[in-house]
Amino acid sequence: MESQGIYHLSYVSTGCDCLRYEQISEILESSKKHNAELGVTGILLYCNKHFFQILEGEKEAVESIFEKIAIDCRHDNVIKLQSTFIPNRQFEHWSMGFKSYNRELSPLDNFNNEEFYNYVHNQLIENEAVSLKLLANFFDLNG
Repeated sequence: MESQGIYHLSYVSTGCDCLRYEQISEILESSKKHNAELGVTGILLYCNKHFFQILEGEKEAVESIFEKIAIDCRHDNVIKLQSTFIPNRQFEHWSMGFKSYNRELSPLDNFNNEEFYNYVHNQLIENEAVSLKLLANFFDLNG
C-alpha cells in the first residue's frame, strides 16, 4: 500500500430505469469478485434509483474501477464526491458491502438498519472523512 495510506473515493449516481433486482444482484456479485481480486473494499448504498458508493484500496485499482463505473450505461450523472488518502480502511470486512432502502432489495443487504447505523457512527468517531459524514446523513434521511 502507498505510504500515504489507503486511497478512498466516493461518488453518487443515478441508476438507469432498467435496473431491477437481478441486475443489482449481478452488479454486487461481480463487484465482490473483482474487488477482492484487486484488494479493494467498500460499500454501496441504493435508494430509489440513487447509488452512493465508497471504494478504498490502492489508488490505481480504485481509480480504474471508478473509470469503468463512470462509463457504465447502468449509471447516469456519476459525480465524484471525494478522493483522498485515509489512514485505515473503513470497510475492511467487505469487498462490497451493500445496504438498500428499497424493500424489494433487502435480501441483498449485508446489514440491518441498526447494525448499519452503529457501524457507520462508530467509523465516524475514528475518522473525519467527508464520505462517512455523507453516508451517515444518507442513512439518517433514508433509514
